[in-house]
Amino acid sequence: MRATGLMDDKPGDDLKIIEGIEYRKGDKVKLKLGQRRSDTSDIMINGKTATIEIIYTDYEDQSYIAVTLDDDPGQQMQRELGRYLFFAPFEVEHINYGK
Repeated sequence: MRATGLMDDKPGDDLKIIEGIEYRKGDKVKLKLGQRRSDTSDIMINGKTATIEIIYTDYEDQSYIAVTLDDDPGQQMQRELGRYLFFAPFEVEHINYGK
């Protein structure tokens, strides 16, 4: 069973330049946590590769990158349901595959 039509009119940007780095939906990032986080969940996902799903900007003009983990067997389900992990730009390293 697929969840369809749940996120047809979702907020956020598919492309955003943050501090000179272009982040685009579908791009790969490496999580580099630990600068302000220290719980067990962050330790377990630190260094993992993730896919950018959307970029959100709040009312204070702070950007957040919403991702799904590439090695998560439920990645497609998370994507369909709009269930993402959110990180500040300094918590991810953009992986540039020849762009």
